[in-house]
Amino acid sequence: MFETAHQKGIKVILDLVVGHTSDQCEWFIQSSKKEKNEYSDYYIWTDCVWDNCLNYKMVNGTTARDGNYITNFFAFQPALNFGFVNPQEPWQKHYLDKSFEKMHDLVVDIIEFWLSKGADGFRVDMADSLIKGDESGEANAWLWDKLITRVEQKYPDAIFVSEWCNPPAAAKGKFDIDFMIHIRGQGYNSFFRYEKDVKAYGPYEGQSYFRKNSSASFETFASEYLGYLSALGENGYLSIPSGNHDLSRISIGRTDEEIITALAFVLTIKSVPFIYYGDEIGMRYIDGLSKDGGYDRTGSRTPMQWDTTKNKGFSRADQIYLPVHDDDKYTVERQEKLDGSILNYAKELINIRKTHSALWADSEIEFLSDYEDDILIYSRKSQNQKMLVYINRKGVQKSMQITAKNFSVISGLNAKIDNNNASFADTGFIILLLEN
Repeated sequence: MFETAHQKGIKVILDLVVGHTSDQCEWFIQSSKKEKNEYSDYYIWTDCVWDNCLNYKMVNGTTARDGNYITNFFAFQPALNFGFVNPQEPWQKHYLDKSFEKMHDLVVDIIEFWLSKGADGFRVDMADSLIKGDESGEANAWLWDKLITRVEQKYPDAIFVSEWCNPPAAAKGKFDIDFMIHIRGQGYNSFFRYEKDVKAYGPYEGQSYFRKNSSASFETFASEYLGYLSALGENGYLSIPSGNHDLSRISIGRTDEEIITALAFVLTIKSVPFIYYGDEIGMRYIDGLSKDGGYDRTGSRTPMQWDTTKNKGFSRADQIYLPVHDDDKYTVERQEKLDGSILNYAKELINIRKTHSALWADSEIEFLSDYEDDILIYSRKSQNQKMLVYINRKGVQKSMQITAKNFSVISGLNAKIDNNNASFADTGFIILLLEN
């Protein structure tokens, strides 16, 4: 797989879960045994089943071992043991204890195994969950700095992306990119998933900024985003993704034009953009599904929809793990043939980003409109190029003067420019390249 992807110019990063394993993992099966063995301390166990610690989720009475184990999330996700910042109980060890060196070595071995097979890097799940009680993030940053530094000695070009939602802390841990998502703060959720009926670790009672006729302010997002950029400086990057496997799909309650406009923002703002699979074709969220702890997240995890054949081209099997949606419009095959489709706009926007240095992650950004304005306006600037982006996320009908004198229109939707006057007819955008 890696070889084929590389031949096509595609880099492959794998999902790396370090904070926990399945309760079916052989490590945990051995650790659960009554007899002391080499795996006994791989996970966090109390000294007996009657111990209790309200600060952590625990499972008790399910194994032969006399003790409770801490989980990272669900009962079938026992937490691996990387220590505590402030041990309070006899069964808790400080994270600097030498006994954790073996666990550190195991993580490096796993990472280097996949890099040796051809992987280009990793997206690290719950990257700040390893060392417990680390409210500042300093301890986990110390650990990741140690691990990644070791890996870089053999694989200096490997890329590491963290699910931390604290870019400054992640940068200290030598992560190249950190997601600004739903885990911390409300800036990201306020953009796409802030309504009561849109599931995103809510329910919330507000309006998404990117929603037709929304009265939401840009300030909720901007204050967090600009704070992260300032703290990061030149030490790393943040990512604004269109979605992920834990969130409802961006398509919920949105027209195709609204989805395209949201993607135009994701692909032109200062960040390293990630498009969650299927968002580029407007894949539908399937309500009412739950499997293997997915609950209301499951509806965003259904198979990619390629065409109108069996199982939307994902598989020829008679039975698949999750169903596909019955709307044939939102398949790659149909979207490729449809003028002005979500997919064709996504391709165009990706190409614009790749070929215009002003839109790259290192280039500057400045928000030019007020936080309450109907049209969001920002500039992107590299050493030799400047661009202006106008986002009509509310779908207002509005005209406004373009103050720049020399420019060319790179892309747009539901907008036109005549004699330096921009007219917006509905939800859409304009991207301008300023000329010297």
